[in-house]
Amino acid sequence: MMSSVVGHQAIKDLAAYAMTKAGLEMLAKNLVVELSQHQITINTIAPGATLTERTLSFKDYQKGWSDFTPMGRPASVADIANAALFLLSPASRHITGQSLIVDGGWTTISQAPKEQ
Repeated sequence: MMSSVVGHQAIKDLAAYAMTKAGLEMLAKNLVVELSQHQITINTIAPGATLTERTLSFKDYQKGWSDFTPMGRPASVADIANAALFLLSPASRHITGQSLIVDGGWTTISQAPKEQ
């Protein structure tokens, strides 16, 4: 399931969106109880700032999030896809009920640019 870092950290004006992402993460945890007996794993991926066609249309998005992300850049779509591929692979077969945060360390500081 696709969540978001805002399910873990608050950002101004994103309350409704954040509530849905936090709810999705709790749904995943509840589904673990129901589906583990069938050897089905349920996890969420919580991306942080990610460069997409839409976000690149925002003025200074890349620079702003680069300045506030400890790894020095927002995620690429490939970064998020690689997390999904890991969770779909046999290497993650004993991981369930977890949220994999892919944010370059942003949730450790949780500071956001003024304009998003």
